[in-house]
Amino acid sequence: MNSLAPRYGVNHVFTDLLTMTICAFSMKKQEELYLETIKPYKKQEVMTFADAFAAMVVEMTGDGSGMVDVLGEYFMEFLSFGRNGQFFTPMQICDMMARINNPHTETHSILDPACGSGRMLMAMAKLNRYATFYGADCDANCAKMTLVNMCLNSMYGEVAWMDSIANRWYGGWKIERTIYGIPCIRKITEGESYIHMKKPEIHEIPAIPVPLPAIVLQATKQKQLIFEF
Repeated sequence: MNSLAPRYGVNHVFTDLLTMTICAFSMKKQEELYLETIKPYKKQEVMTFADAFAAMVVEMTGDGSGMVDVLGEYFMEFLSFGRNGQFFTPMQICDMMARINNPHTETHSILDPACGSGRMLMAMAKLNRYATFYGADCDANCAKMTLVNMCLNSMYGEVAWMDSIANRWYGGWKIERTIYGIPCIRKITEGESYIHMKKPEIHEIPAIPVPLPAIVLQATKQKQLIFEF
């Protein structure tokens, strides 16, 4: 990956790696995006992305014993440099916090509204593989890192690229289980999102005529008589 950085820029290369990985897990539903992403690169350079993807797969075994956030470590060291407070919580702290929360198997949903690279969700998955995981982050690369980390560790759920505080939606994906047992990434709309809060529908209440008291009616009649000609 670093060999491509001098020519294309490390941020651009890293974003393209995430995009290519998401496309690879989309069951040919995002082929146009994949072809558009690899277009600027030479054939040998594309193979560098394939090698990086293979290295991630080796790190993440998918059975819960892996859960290694190589993407987050790379992001902090070569891209964010701590800007915007993007220092991700150390994995050991995430593991401790997960144990404190003690997610039993009856816990069906786990949400991190500022997920970063998905470490907190991965720590929870070590204790409960049966939950549905939800992550959201306002940084596009963070949302994509969480999505890739979840997918490579067979964690199912939704990741949204959104501002959780302002409830502002930019994009999102779902990780679903295929009949072959392979995680599949599907792009979703704002309406399909479970995380994004929907505004309640407000129906207009028709005005119901209320009979006026007799004293008001009498006063009205008297006023009307004043203006009769």
